[in-house]
Amino acid sequence: MFRVGILSIFIIFMSLNVSHILYILSQTFPLPVPKNPNLSRQERNLANHIINIIKEAETGEVEIEETEELVDEDYDGDYEVEAFKPHDDFVLPSHQHLAFGDKTVSREEAQKAIDFYRKTTKGTRPFKTMKSRFRWITNLGHLEKLRRYEKEKTDFNESRSNLLRVLSKRLFQEVKEKLDEGKNYLVPSIILENFQTGLHLHDRDLQTMARKINRSETKVTNFLASQTWISKWKNSHRYPNIKNLNIFNQTFSIVSRRITKFVTRRCLRNKDEIRKTGDDFLKMVRQEIKNLCPSVVFNSDQTGIQKELYSQRSLAFCNEKQVERLVQSKASLTHSFTFMPMLFMNGTLGPKAYLLMAEPTGEFPRTRPIPDVPNLVVRAAKSHIMTKEHMRDWIRTCVFDVNLPKKMYMLVDSWSSFKDHKSIQECVPRGHELTVRNIPPNTTGFLQPLDVYFNGPWKNLIKKFTAHTLNFHPDYLIANRNNEILMVALLYHQISALHFQDFLKYPWRKAGFMDKEVSPSPFQTPSEYCFGPEVSNENCYINGCSEMSFILCSRCKFYICFDHFCISLNHFCPVA
Repeated sequence: MFRVGILSIFIIFMSLNVSHILYILSQTFPLPVPKNPNLSRQERNLANHIINIIKEAETGEVEIEETEELVDEDYDGDYEVEAFKPHDDFVLPSHQHLAFGDKTVSREEAQKAIDFYRKTTKGTRPFKTMKSRFRWITNLGHLEKLRRYEKEKTDFNESRSNLLRVLSKRLFQEVKEKLDEGKNYLVPSIILENFQTGLHLHDRDLQTMARKINRSETKVTNFLASQTWISKWKNSHRYPNIKNLNIFNQTFSIVSRRITKFVTRRCLRNKDEIRKTGDDFLKMVRQEIKNLCPSVVFNSDQTGIQKELYSQRSLAFCNEKQVERLVQSKASLTHSFTFMPMLFMNGTLGPKAYLLMAEPTGEFPRTRPIPDVPNLVVRAAKSHIMTKEHMRDWIRTCVFDVNLPKKMYMLVDSWSSFKDHKSIQECVPRGHELTVRNIPPNTTGFLQPLDVYFNGPWKNLIKKFTAHTLNFHPDYLIANRNNEILMVALLYHQISALHFQDFLKYPWRKAGFMDKEVSPSPFQTPSEYCFGPEVSNENCYINGCSEMSFILCSRCKFYICFDHFCISLNHFCPVA
């Protein structure tokens, strides 16, 4: 929003859209435009004068003396980041400094000027005296700005564009620190010449960092740190002349880079044979379940999850040969736990999921009891790999939970323990019935609902949690056993919400066990909803808490900070 007062001079340094000005002019003067008019000298001079004003406003400062007030009520909160010019851009050192033309002045220096300006028997000192004494005062607009600062003092804020430049600079400093974080560790300099070591960063992290800076420092009104702003910020900021990479006179743009590449060998069996086996199995199952209630048909599968699960992409500087990122524990990248949920065809998850964790002794230490969470059955073993006995324990504790139907239809893969139907039936309580069907080998990628579209989004939800924790709560150890259990329990509680019913039905439709809808209901994945770009722009809903929110609860629809989600409170929301 821009305001200019009567007989006041303002310095405006802005990025504008000329087409918008032309639109306003056409609305103000709705006249037909002639093709080749005969212009008078006065008309041509006036037109050239207007053209020059617009061009100057595009490229630099413009002094405007007005008697009207212009208010732009449609301003969306974010300025468009200008092209990065490392040698020409003027940026204030901090939000506490003031800009007078291309000069930077501290608030203490501004106060000295005010004291000198007022310290005279004639009321105020003239402009020429002030200009001579304080070289940064070069026009009447600077004197007017000084008087405004004297009046507002602590409430005085620099122009929006200057504050946003400060914010942009501060964000770049913080991003560079995080991307260079690994250089504080004992890494040989010869290695640092070939790759960059730092924290995992993604656009959502940049939005959170920008909003934190704005809250604590610049305090720009209605600043959103929108995705568009972040994208333009990344394109406009570069890391010039990185000498230690031996690539001189180059600039390095902040981009998304892949961290690691995985190569697997694909099954060489005939694709037509695999597809035919899968189609025959699908046809048989659909025939068997056509008269069953969707709430009794479920799929279950073991999925191994790294103790610290991160995305294989991160923001980095362009042209780096290799990209490495920090983790809290290197061992957590090679150690996993096994997670086993139950996905029902009606778009719900089982009330309890099975979690198997590796412990050196095969048992949890009695001196450090694990948290009692309502939605997990947690077991320990010397390895996180499930055995037949673990499978039997899972059937007793999760499949035949008191809240589930007595008659159920189970789809599982062709793991040897799952194919032992006799052993499974021995675990079925009296009065209950369990039908087991094994998905043929090599077909789970397109037939098993959990593989088709659940395990990926579920792991992405965990990645969002771990990335945020490492960046903004490094003291919270994710690989700590109890923290790990709480993380899985809290996120499983979120993904089990009724809000995600359409999302949880989709894997069954995609695998072919349910008919596809003519007009499918749109849905968001759990990570898109719970960790959307607007989340860090809100405050925690707990009374008295002014912290930025960390997650949007899919049950109560409240925004919650990290502390109240998983530290001081465990947010097991009672809402369905």
